[in-house]
Amino acid sequence: MKLIIISNRLPLKASKLDSGEFEFSRSEGGLTTGLDSLEMDVEKHWVGWPGAFAETSEEQEKITKHLDEFKFHPVFLTAEHIQNYYEGYSNNILWPLCHYFYSFVEYENKYWETYKEVNEMFCQAAIPFIEPGDIVWVQDYQLMLLPQLLRKAIHGISIGYFHHIPFPSYELFRVLPERDQLLQGLLGADLIGFHTYDYMRHFVSACERVLDLQFKLDQVSLDNRIAFVDAFPMGINYTLYYDTPMLPQVQQKALELKNSFGPHKLILSVDRLDYSKGIIHRLKGFALFLEKHPDYKEKVSMAMIIVPSRDKVDRYADLKTKIDELIGSINGMYSTINWTPVYYFYRSFDFDELVAMYHIADIALVTPLRDGMNLVAKEYIATKREDPGVLILSEMAGAAIELTDAIIVNPNDIEQIERAILEALEMPEKEQLKRLKAMQKIVAKQTVNKWAGDFVTELKAIKQKNNDLNTERLDEDTFLKIQLDYRTAKKRLFILDYDGTLAGFKGRPEDAVPTKELMGILEKLSDNKKNKVVISSGRNQATLEKWFGKMPITLAAEHGASYKKDGAWHKNLPLTQPWDNEIVNIIQ
Repeated sequence: MKLIIISNRLPLKASKLDSGEFEFSRSEGGLTTGLDSLEMDVEKHWVGWPGAFAETSEEQEKITKHLDEFKFHPVFLTAEHIQNYYEGYSNNILWPLCHYFYSFVEYENKYWETYKEVNEMFCQAAIPFIEPGDIVWVQDYQLMLLPQLLRKAIHGISIGYFHHIPFPSYELFRVLPERDQLLQGLLGADLIGFHTYDYMRHFVSACERVLDLQFKLDQVSLDNRIAFVDAFPMGINYTLYYDTPMLPQVQQKALELKNSFGPHKLILSVDRLDYSKGIIHRLKGFALFLEKHPDYKEKVSMAMIIVPSRDKVDRYADLKTKIDELIGSINGMYSTINWTPVYYFYRSFDFDELVAMYHIADIALVTPLRDGMNLVAKEYIATKREDPGVLILSEMAGAAIELTDAIIVNPNDIEQIERAILEALEMPEKEQLKRLKAMQKIVAKQTVNKWAGDFVTELKAIKQKNNDLNTERLDEDTFLKIQLDYRTAKKRLFILDYDGTLAGFKGRPEDAVPTKELMGILEKLSDNKKNKVVISSGRNQATLEKWFGKMPITLAAEHGASYKKDGAWHKNLPLTQPWDNEIVNIIQ
């Protein structure tokens, strides 16, 4: 068995030098970082775009040969593909829609046509080395059609899909002309994963209303299998972030940074350049704080790290201009010879330098307007070993569901951001450490390896369920043996499920009324004095009584919460019931 990860980008990025040769460097991004650090006892392959345009077959061969050493398999895209599939459909339509920026959607028919074409290219690139029994894990919104394409192309494989950004409500998703094709593409997977139960709920709602499907909690019956949905909050490599601040070179870097920023409190902001990150709102909130609390002048600064992204695109270039102007305005109004309110870094930080920044920051200000998870919040928490620190976190980030001990804010409310900064600065150190320890327990448990392990484990279990569902009929010898055992037995117990067994998998629950044929079979079985017939169902007591109450059989309703025996109903609930951890997490 192999694990094949398919994503838009490979973990290694190829860059073409002036000499015509290619150099390779690590790709940026939380997805690449997370998946590349997986520790799984299977042969792992990765399919994706290498980040460079190979103009000749010789260049493609060079890239392929280098990547083959790592079991990476390139999909060679052209500039037109990137323009229409990646920048066009993925980032000008799906990204703003999923982040609730509907007015930013820029629709062109060629975007969709290229999106379909590129998804097919990824499928064709993966087919040669995928075998029955393998696990294929498709990543993110750029490849929403791929699960169904793989399902049709290869039999006997397990297909998973993970959606790393928010999934929007039905009212937003329905505006896409291709909504049904995208949903059918995702339902080609056996398991569709999301960061939170909210995103999962929106997906289920969209499937039910667009495709007229009927989900039973987290599953839906399709032609010959069941597809499942679930929430898997993505984590980080906790040990790496927790241990790195103790490395000598990181300690030295932290000391240098601390000296350069001065003795005052430091608020840290780390983002990629994007309108969904709430950078403008964050700056306005900090400016309001400086205006309303002049006593903090020369006592607190913000270090704003913005990683360049798509800044040649007009909307992103305009955003950068606004950020530059706002930072200039704040510094122009409040700075002194000895103090700069906002330190601005428009560049990527290497890992050690970023960890050093996390380590010395007194406050992390993480306030996206909408975010699938946001790993920056978790990374900051992990680096605070014995040092105090406060996390201010947007309620619109997926991480807010887990990190409830952060100061949670609505990122659209700059007054709330201003008040949160004041609360963080005035929070007693004992309270800071208490909150940090509570959040560290969560982040340390829900690591990236647990995230991946949970997903793959559930995917394997689903494969077994679907195999059981499609098990062939009994062979003749087994059938004859069962007949003989039945005839010679003095007593026989039949325990029968209803939905999915007696009523089959098809149809809506409200339509699964027992047929005359079924009632006749049950009557015949129960008339035999040697037989005891039990129907155990998730349906309620009233429904089972209505359908089977006149028959001499035992009934168990609501999975055994109540049961009917010898003509009378009895309760079957224990006085105390321990809570299941998964249920507690959902409720929280």
